[in-house]
Formats: sequence, C-alpha cells, structure tokens
Amino acid sequence: MLELNRLLDLVFAHMRKLMFPEEWIDFDLALSKSELFALLALDRHGEIMMSQIAEHLSVPMSTASGIVDRLVKNGLIRRDRSESDRRIVVIRLSENGSALVEAFKDRLTFYLEKIDRALTEEEKTVLLTIAAKIIGALGASPVDPASRGQDDGSVRKIEIE
Repeated sequence: MLELNRLLDLVFAHMRKLMFPEEWIDFDLALSKSELFALLALDRHGEIMMSQIAEHLSVPMSTASGIVDRLVKNGLIRRDRSESDRRIVVIRLSENGSALVEAFKDRLTFYLEKIDRALTEEEKTVLLTIAAKIIGALGASPVDPASRGQDDGSVRKIEIE
C-alpha cells in the first residue's frame, strides 16, 4: 500500500502537468470529451453512421445525436448521404474538423516525443507493457468499487434545484 500512496502523491503533485497543460486549453474550452472522441473516431474511420458513433462512445442514440448536432452546428462535421445507399446518412469530418483533429494529434505527438526522448528502449518496452496492463485492469472493472452493489438497474430521478 505504501507504493500506491507514493504513486498517488506523484500523480496529485503533477496532475496539472499531466492533464491540463496550457496547450490543451483551447481543446478543453471548445469541445467536450465525448465530442473530441467522436471527432477522433471519424478521423480514424473516415465516415461512420450514427449508430456507430453511439457504439464507439458507449452512449444512447439520443446522446450521440446531440453530440453530432453540436459538432455539425460548430462546423466540425457534416452529415452526408451514403454513396452506396442513399437512404443512409453518414457522418464525416469537415475541413475545420479535420484541421482541429490534426492540431490535437500534433500536440499529442509533441508530448509523446518528449516522453520518447526521455526514455531508454528498455524503459519504453516496460512502459508499453505496464500501460497495456493498466488499460486491461481498468477495462476489466468499469464499476467503482464504492458503488458496487448499489445499482439495481432501475432509473433514478435526480433532483435539480
């Protein structure tokens, strides 16, 4: 447990550098996390249908529609008819959306290159192994342990004042 406390101290002491460098502020202010993930999915796949966006983001179709509506309104994506089946509407990045995703990937690459230069080949191998284990561990239990057993699957109303 002592090592876990040291890791937590390290993360908390440097969280701002890790999560909120000034260079990310325009992304933080312009997009929600879900909107950014939708743009990245579109960049990766070229064009996708609404149901695929909902699946990729793990959200209901109504939420995906709201995300897409905001991105269309902001000129970052566009809705087009599928060339293979005109009844199907597909979502694509606009030129502005492509430029924003490229800027995001450039900034991410900048930070990854800094990490790459700071590590030896052996450390990079260990880092990738550990990162894969962390992702596996986080993916294996998406439920917060403190709330385990409290969710009965029913819809709960949240009072808003």
